[in-house]
Formats: sequence, C-alpha cells, structure tokens
Amino acid sequence: MHPTRSIDLHRGVLVNHIGVSRALALMVTVGLVLVITVSLAVAGAVRAGIAPDFDQQIVLYDQHHLVIHNGPSPTCASIPNPPQHDCFMPGPERREFSVDYLTLEGVRSLIWFRLPPR
Repeated sequence: MHPTRSIDLHRGVLVNHIGVSRALALMVTVGLVLVITVSLAVAGAVRAGIAPDFDQQIVLYDQHHLVIHNGPSPTCASIPNPPQHDCFMPGPERREFSVDYLTLEGVRSLIWFRLPPR
C-alpha cells in the first residue's frame, strides 16, 4: 500500500466524522429550541386560561402515579359530626395548575401555582 493512500483515507474518515458531529449538534440544538418553544407556548396558554381544563393521570409503576391538573380547585372541609368530607366552591372559582407525584407513602407536589380567574 502506498503511504499517501492511507493518509488520504484517514482524512476522508475525519471529514466524514466532522460532518456527522455537526449534523448531530444541529439536531440537538433544533430539538432543544423546539422543546423550549413548545413549553413556553403551553405555559402561556395555561396562564392565559386558553388551555382547557384537564386531569391527566400517568401510571409510572404499579403504585406510582403522576397527576397533571389544570382547572378549578375545590375548597374542601371536614365536618366532624356527622363525619363527612364536603367540597364546595364559594365565590369565584379558584383555578390552579399542578403536577403531583402519588405513591403509597403519600403525595408530593412537584409544581403548583394558582391561575387567575377566567
């Protein structure tokens, strides 16, 4: 094999490697820009009250759930005699967006903020 032939092959591989690296970097950058743009648009829609009310429950494992809630939040009160649990909404409805993580040990609120009334 001629010595310059092997150098030329290595240069071709290096140029191809640089091209693949640039393409991968471009794809990652476009993906991040897309995720950030969509996240800001959804946050703006939720904040403005344009997004519809929803309660989405995602099962992660057998006893682990992720609950995403957007909508009115009832005010609940416990009445001791007779024992009962009443939920009512006095005045204008209070709206909230929350993401909760439910396990057998309890509930962890990951994100919670109150929304302005519609």
